[in-house]
Amino acid sequence: MALKEFDLSGKVALVTGAGQGLGEQMALALAEAGADMALAGRNMEKLDGVAKRIRKMGRRVVTIRADVRRESEVFRMVKRAFDVLKRIDILVNNAGIMHRASTAESSLQSWNETIATNLTGPFLCMKACFPIMAGQGSGTIINLSSVAGLVGRPNAAAYCASKAGVANLTRALAVEWAPFGIRVNAIAPGQFATEMGAPLLNDKKALRAYLKNIPLRRVGKPREIGPLAVLLASDASAFITGAILPIDGGTTAY
Repeated sequence: MALKEFDLSGKVALVTGAGQGLGEQMALALAEAGADMALAGRNMEKLDGVAKRIRKMGRRVVTIRADVRRESEVFRMVKRAFDVLKRIDILVNNAGIMHRASTAESSLQSWNETIATNLTGPFLCMKACFPIMAGQGSGTIINLSSVAGLVGRPNAAAYCASKAGVANLTRALAVEWAPFGIRVNAIAPGQFATEMGAPLLNDKKALRAYLKNIPLRRVGKPREIGPLAVLLASDASAFITGAILPIDGGTTAY
């Protein structure tokens, strides 16, 4: 009985930033659980590679080039996904960037780009999906916050601020949209072995120091985020909304 609640058969999921890293892994996990997929991002070659793997699972899939910073592209993305797959049950706001620099040396351009991608992007995607989900009377949204949105990190002020904003935007819309049957939650990843984490992972001295703050003494494997996305997307979490769930090896337990 419990396993049936994780089944996403008949559902449609839209994942942004789905061409690599955590977005790719969440898209693959949602498809494995039964969902048909709309994959969005800026690199069509990478999206097509993920789509090929999903089609082998027997799922329907559409790839869409979109920049989440641009409102017109976001609404076009959502319309394309809906036109092809006829519904949108799950939205995963994964697209994100990080500029590493001291605050004193950071430019206004890098600040604006980070906020636009990491915070305004999810806002636009949720706004565009709302009429569809409200019309269906159901929907689940998974935002990507970060451990850096829960605690401070040096040389990443814009990233920390954007991800903290995502966390509270998640709470606000969970309350606002609950009457429409829409659940809104966030995942807050710690350090994972992805392209975004490469600067730390390739610096052995810095990595050893960082691991001292992780009780499990390792970084996350990208595939480990997939089951958590399935949980939040499925009826197994039907009474969970407004939650910010760290997946960080215990970093925020200190």
